[in-house]
Amino acid sequence: MSRLNSIIANYKYLIAILSVLNFLLTPFHILITGISPAYVTVINYTLLIIGSSLLATNKLAKSITYIIGFFTLLAIWLELSNDGSIVILIYRLVSSFLLFACFCVILVRQLLLIKEISLQFILGPLLGFLYLGIIGGVLFESIDLINSDSFRLIEGYSGYSFYYFSFISITTVGYGDITPLTAPAQSITLVMNIIGQFYLAIVIGVFVGKYINTKSK
Repeated sequence: MSRLNSIIANYKYLIAILSVLNFLLTPFHILITGISPAYVTVINYTLLIIGSSLLATNKLAKSITYIIGFFTLLAIWLELSNDGSIVILIYRLVSSFLLFACFCVILVRQLLLIKEISLQFILGPLLGFLYLGIIGGVLFESIDLINSDSFRLIEGYSGYSFYYFSFISITTVGYGDITPLTAPAQSITLVMNIIGQFYLAIVIGVFVGKYINTKSK
């Protein structure tokens, strides 16, 4: 058991990244498996939460992630059996935002403690970027819930489309297939664009700084 815990501690960032990427590939899984989209989404979201919960190290952080993660999973499973319920949708969005915000805080606090360049230092910022995209997806889906005319969406869109648009926004690719139409939607899109660019600049700056410090020792 101690060996397993050691392996998990050494590769927790990699496990978390793989769980996030697995979630982002949900439409591809649906395509190749033919399983109901709802079930595939629930399974992948569950794996994402479990994988990300490994980031917590102290008892307080673990307790918080487990509690919020449990309520988030409960919301997802309830949404599966109560499709179309606005109350459950709001519950899922709020709990998801709190959960991934918590993951971001834990991740930042751990990265600040790393003094030298390592695998965790390299994978950590990448994981943070993925969490940023997911939080943006939650925000965009919330805006659409408040006002269904907030976006011009592609035909046959799903909740996944908002996560797709979030990553398109923070990378400033801008394909134009999804367009924010209202002022609130445009403002959040603008903020995500700015955060995405500054995030990359800050990460590169910190990485170069630590690399120089490591070489100078």
